[in-house]
Amino acid sequence: MKEPIRIMLLGISIMIVSLFIQNLSRWEPSSPSSLVQIIFAVGFITSLVGFFYKKK
Repeated sequence: MKEPIRIMLLGISIMIVSLFIQNLSRWEPSSPSSLVQIIFAVGFITSLVGFFYKKK
């Protein structure tokens, strides 16, 4: 598998995990919404890096 596709898949999987954590945290009284937003942002940035990554 090419390197940019791996980086994009890593970012997408991080975003999916953050959504899963957000759905689990709805049932608890304290919601870690800021942590979920940070994880989602990291996943989004990772997929953007994979999209614009050019192998030398």
